[in-house]
Amino acid sequence: MNPRCSFPRRLLLASVLVAGLAPQPVLAAWRACQGTTVARPAPLPGGEPVAVPQNTLGCRHGVSLKVGDATLWRCQVVPADDGDLPEGTPPYAFLIDRPDRERITLPDDLMAGRFTAFEVITADLDGDGKPEQVLAAWNGQGNGLGVNRWTIRVFDRDWKLLGAFEDVSDWGTSSLVRAPQGRRGCDVAVTAFVDSVNRRGVQGISFRARFHRLAGGRMEVATDRPMRQRRYDRAFERQRAAHFRRGQEERGDPGAWLARAPAVPVVTD
Repeated sequence: MNPRCSFPRRLLLASVLVAGLAPQPVLAAWRACQGTTVARPAPLPGGEPVAVPQNTLGCRHGVSLKVGDATLWRCQVVPADDGDLPEGTPPYAFLIDRPDRERITLPDDLMAGRFTAFEVITADLDGDGKPEQVLAAWNGQGNGLGVNRWTIRVFDRDWKLLGAFEDVSDWGTSSLVRAPQGRRGCDVAVTAFVDSVNRRGVQGISFRARFHRLAGGRMEVATDRPMRQRRYDRAFERQRAAHFRRGQEERGDPGAWLARAPAVPVVTD
């Protein structure tokens, strides 16, 4: 052996061994959230939206959904003179009406008048026996990959907002996942397509899930659960396309797509 090469080779071997012994993120099983109920609006009669109760925002027509004692209206804002909307006025909105309570108004966005593309999932997120309500609203679909864009809002049972996530990609029922072992409740998988570089240094895109938990009355990053990330390769493309061909127009299936995806260290920013 060339003595001049022995030290660098020993150093390289030691580095490999240390890297192999370094702690890796623990891959928690992707298990469906238990005890959930899903409410979705019925198809519109004749495909046309219906009149909305009088409101100060200017919502005129939309669709309603009954959840417990609350009625949710997803509606389009139309100016009184049919001109331009005043600056800062959302083109669509959610109105949440409850008996003897002040109306809740939330800004919304919507493509192609698909008012019924939303759902309310009732689930106990923090495991305290009191269910929360997750309002998931489809906003639109992009060009290229046809990524479905969603806004996710989490409320307590009295419709107090606990957290919101915008531009969530390909949301689906499996986006609510059981908390990891040792913790009760369920987490919300916030998914996005992100730029990535594979092991060969080739740039591309990946599908990533970052998990959020309910703690202390607000949604926060679940630091006890690593993210999941999967390269968007041909196999993934075929799997995703087959899912949407089966009639899932807006909703993805992150649980199926990321069940075996590698764990990635949590990013908290």
